[in-house]
Amino acid sequence: MSLELVGEPIRINRTVGEDSTQTIVENDIIVPDTKPDIARILLLDGDAWVKGAEAAADRVLVNGSVRYKILYISDDPEQPVKSITTVSTFQYAMEIPDTRQGMQCRVNCDIEHLEYEILNSRKVNVKAIISLSGKVTEQVEQYITGDLTGLDGIQILKNRAAANTYLGDCRTECRISETLDIPVGKPAIYEILRNDIKITGREYRAGDDKIAVRGNLNISTLYIADNENRSIQFMEHEIPFTRMIDMPGIDETCSSSSIDISIGEAFFEAEEDGDGELRRLNCDVMLDIYAQCYGRKEIELAEDAYSPYSRVNIDKEELLLDELVSENTSQVTLRESIEVDENAPDISELFNVLGKLSLSSGEITDDRVTVEGVAVCNVLYLASSEGQPVYCADREIPFRQSIDVKGAREGMDLDVDMEIEHYSYSIVNSREVEVRLVIGLKTKVGKQLSVPVIVNAQEQPLDEKRASARPSIIIYFTQPGDTLWKIAKRYYTTVDEILKNNDLYETEQIAPGSRIIITKRL
Repeated sequence: MSLELVGEPIRINRTVGEDSTQTIVENDIIVPDTKPDIARILLLDGDAWVKGAEAAADRVLVNGSVRYKILYISDDPEQPVKSITTVSTFQYAMEIPDTRQGMQCRVNCDIEHLEYEILNSRKVNVKAIISLSGKVTEQVEQYITGDLTGLDGIQILKNRAAANTYLGDCRTECRISETLDIPVGKPAIYEILRNDIKITGREYRAGDDKIAVRGNLNISTLYIADNENRSIQFMEHEIPFTRMIDMPGIDETCSSSSIDISIGEAFFEAEEDGDGELRRLNCDVMLDIYAQCYGRKEIELAEDAYSPYSRVNIDKEELLLDELVSENTSQVTLRESIEVDENAPDISELFNVLGKLSLSSGEITDDRVTVEGVAVCNVLYLASSEGQPVYCADREIPFRQSIDVKGAREGMDLDVDMEIEHYSYSIVNSREVEVRLVIGLKTKVGKQLSVPVIVNAQEQPLDEKRASARPSIIIYFTQPGDTLWKIAKRYYTTVDEILKNNDLYETEQIAPGSRIIITKRL
């Protein structure tokens, strides 16, 4: 009977490459025929998202969209404040060496900076600096040899390791369509100026081959009221959502799940109620949900093998396994007073606070992780000024959080996921706003294990002349780095024989210079 390798395959999601870069997206925005001319822009902002990413030779082809939101003062005194919301697409090729067609890729994008130039009263040139962060991975199945059979008396050195096995990933779209009523006491809609969407209360739960994703859409709407003075009004709504994602093999014991939710296309339209007034808001929002899941698995490895009666030639390969050391969640509460600039108009009413998080650094020391970042807050408010009825004040709020992480060591891998879980804000006075943010931090500390894996083994006969020339008893003095396994393999005996002949215990450590008696096997 010939030697056979016995084991099992495990799935590994191997990182091929990563890259972070920037690109400039430039567009000319034309004022629609139904809108009056632009006299002055009050506010320009927006957001960006990736519609698709495809792996190609040494690159990732990205298709994305940028949504621009413009509030402006028109040249029509009867329609002083107007808005334009438009979406433009862009393409970009990220250079990531060793990428091949068919590999998995994930790209996130964000708007770093926006600037504009009014070319004429009907055209605005907009330049957006888009940051892109991409990662390419490849699913591979690695056969792990745990045993060898087919040879009598074979000695096998076994070990155990905990590995993050890849369960899979899934991308799905979640469409949320609702008709919302205008709150009692608010006037009907004459025209919608802008809508802002935030995702809060995210919750993920795994079990029974599925992941339950829950959260809330917070929708803020700025609109011109259908009243005598066409006043600017705002309202807020919250829509809960739940989405079940199929993920075969996942259960509540899975070691790690990474969920990313981004807002894509969004449409809003005013609708009449039973009395013929525009007191309803139809919303249609598309969410892009991406899930990537891992399971912790204990695997048995055959690291080495030999036979006292024959030669066993073994081929090994070093296998890199990802091990999750720790996964932690924590919260940071930020409270900041934001004063508007000297030239800014006074605050009449708060419309909305938009927050964006940026990671400055993440550091691992012994049993501790320190995260530093910045929350960029844009405070949108209604001003007590006819010439400047809407204004945006922005501030950067730094934060720092230290987290106790047992087993964390310098040099390990750190992954940080941040999201704003809760917003609240209030007016302190006509020049100052207090903003409170609750930031959720999810940190993962991991390390790579390099383990030898037997990929081939062949038996060959012993050299009979050399075997017969070996003495019956050998007295061996151990050297630094020696183990009983190494000694037994070198002299074609077994660990059990050495323990028996030297009155040693299996767990006993041998010090350099120790005397070991080795008897020749007959």
